[in-house]
Amino acid sequence: RVGGFLRDLQEYGMQLLVAPKSNTDNPGDQLTLENFEPYSVRSFPPCMRRLVEKQRETKKHLKHAGRLQLRPFLKDCGFTFEASLAWWKQEICRDAEVDATSFEKNYTYDVEHAYGKKGHLQGQNCFGCPKIIGFPAEAAGQVHGCPFRHMEAPALNQLLHKWRVPEETAQEIEKLIIHGKHFQLACIEYFKAQHPGHTGDGVGNSPNDFFKESLRHYVNKEKENDKQKDGKKQLALAA
Repeated sequence: RVGGFLRDLQEYGMQLLVAPKSNTDNPGDQLTLENFEPYSVRSFPPCMRRLVEKQRETKKHLKHAGRLQLRPFLKDCGFTFEASLAWWKQEICRDAEVDATSFEKNYTYDVEHAYGKKGHLQGQNCFGCPKIIGFPAEAAGQVHGCPFRHMEAPALNQLLHKWRVPEETAQEIEKLIIHGKHFQLACIEYFKAQHPGHTGDGVGNSPNDFFKESLRHYVNKEKENDKQKDGKKQLALAA
């Protein structure tokens, strides 16, 4: 499993450089405009959730690196081309400096390129964790990269607190970062805290794997709840 394999690699100070499509089976759901709000909170990895929230909080559109990081992730999570175009237009136009005409002129091509409709016509796939960890440091006005790698400790702790990450998990994350720069393992700890009962297997190699494993967790949780409800009904009928 990817989680255990990553732990073994990190013990030797190594990083997994390639993000294979480890979870090719469909967990049963896709990202849409209708479910975006709840899914972005419960199932987005920190590196992507932060981009969405920061763009909204500041009402300033993401700079190139942030858009380059987020755009293919949304596509791989299930956004259709039409949904992606509508979402980016809505979000970027929150910035008072960007109107509909400016969006069409300066940002539509990037979405078309991500879906293979322009440029080399091959589209773009979501970056793996090592690539995102390797992004350059953020300059003024920029938001991108891995929060566990690119954020200062006080700002990261504040973000984790805002996301209601348990203090015990936040401390474990801090230890992983300080004692070994285990950024991917820190992300696995975040996932486990947000998905009680999950071992973290299948997570830690790419943002898209994080999303899919989260969906799978909630699907299994719903099935288990249904079983419990059915069991109670059977007991009630037998009484």
